[in-house]
Amino acid sequence: MVRSDFDIRDAQRLEDIVDCIEEGTYGEAPKNLISFLDSLPQTPAMNFLRTLTVPFLFHDFEDNIHLDKDPISHFSTTLLELKEKIMGLVAMGNYERVFSGALEYTPEDTFAKEIKVHTGQHYGTLFSAFDSKSYFEEAKKLLELRLNRNGISFSDLSKLTVLDQGCGGGRYTTAWKLLGSKACTGIDFSEIGLEDAKKRVSMANIDNVDFVQGSVLEMPFDEDTFDIVYSNGVLHHTEDWKKGISEQLRVLKSGGWGWQYLIEKPGGIFWDQIEILRAILRKVPKPFAQQTLKGLGIPPNRIFYMLDHVMVPINTRITPDELSEELERNGAIEIVRLNRGADFDRVEHIYQNVPGAKEKFGVGENRFVFKKG
Repeated sequence: MVRSDFDIRDAQRLEDIVDCIEEGTYGEAPKNLISFLDSLPQTPAMNFLRTLTVPFLFHDFEDNIHLDKDPISHFSTTLLELKEKIMGLVAMGNYERVFSGALEYTPEDTFAKEIKVHTGQHYGTLFSAFDSKSYFEEAKKLLELRLNRNGISFSDLSKLTVLDQGCGGGRYTTAWKLLGSKACTGIDFSEIGLEDAKKRVSMANIDNVDFVQGSVLEMPFDEDTFDIVYSNGVLHHTEDWKKGISEQLRVLKSGGWGWQYLIEKPGGIFWDQIEILRAILRKVPKPFAQQTLKGLGIPPNRIFYMLDHVMVPINTRITPDELSEELERNGAIEIVRLNRGADFDRVEHIYQNVPGAKEKFGVGENRFVFKKG
C-alpha cells in the first residue's frame, strides 16, 4: 500500500494507516497508543513525547531480537507499557513550560509538498549529517559484506561502469568506486544530498564519480548504458516502483548485472512497528524529530536508520513474488533473491535462525540480483 504523509495526515481511520490494526495482530494496543498520542495537542512538548516513541520501540525491538519468547505477546505488552509511560510524563504537570520558546516548525514551512522534492529534502537532510567514517567506510564495508556473503564477485570490476539509481547522499555510489569499479554515476532528485555528495568526493580526491540530478522514474540516460545498475531501497519511496524497475532494466546493458532492494511484505513486527510510528509521527515536523534525536545523542547514521521509513512520504511494501515477476516482465533473467546480509540485516537474522524470526522479520529484505537478457 502506498502511504503518503500528505494523505494520512487527514485520514479518519487508523486502520487505513496501520495494517496490523485491521488484522488485530496485537489486539487493541496499537490503536490505543496511537489514539492517545493523537489526543494530545500539537505542541513542541507533545511532539517531543511523540518523537521519543521512535528510539523506545527501535531499542526495545533490537534488545529482544535474540530472546526466545513469544514476540507477538512481548510487542503487545511493550506498546501498552509505552502508552503508560507517556501518560505518566504528561501527568507530571507543567511539562509544557520546559518547552517555552521552542521553535515550532511546521511541515509546510520546511518541506515542499511535491512528493519527490519532499522525499529528496528528507533524505538530503539525513545523509548530510553523516560523518566521514559513516559515509565512506561503513558503506563500503556493508556493500562488500553483502556481496561476499552471497557469493557475488566480478571478474574485472575495474572495467565496469556503475549507476546508483536513487543515490541519496551518494554513499553507495562512492562505495562501488572504492571497491574498484571503473566509473560510478549517482542519480537522485535531492539537491541537498547531491551537493553534499559532490563536496565529499571532491575533498576525498576520488576520481570518476559523477552525480546527476533527476528522477529515477525518468532517467536521462540512453538504453544499454551501464554494466551495473544498483538500486538500494529507493523505488518503494516513489509514486511508481514498477516504472523504476522498467527504467533500471532500460539503461542496463544486455548481459549487465542489476541489484534491486524493495521493502518486504510480510515484514513482521519490524515493519508493523514502523507503520505504528508513521501514524504517531504523521503530524510531527521532520526537522523537529531530527533535532530531538540529535539532542538525545543518537549518532547521524542511527537517526537515518530510525527516521528513514518513519517519516518519508511514501513507503510501499512489496511481496517477493511481486518484485520477481516485475523484474522478469522487464527482461531480467537469472533472478536470485539474496538470503544473506550484514549482521544487522533482517534476512541475516532469518538465516541465523533467530528465535521467532518469522514473527519478528516476516520474509526479510527483498534484495534481488539479476542479469539483463
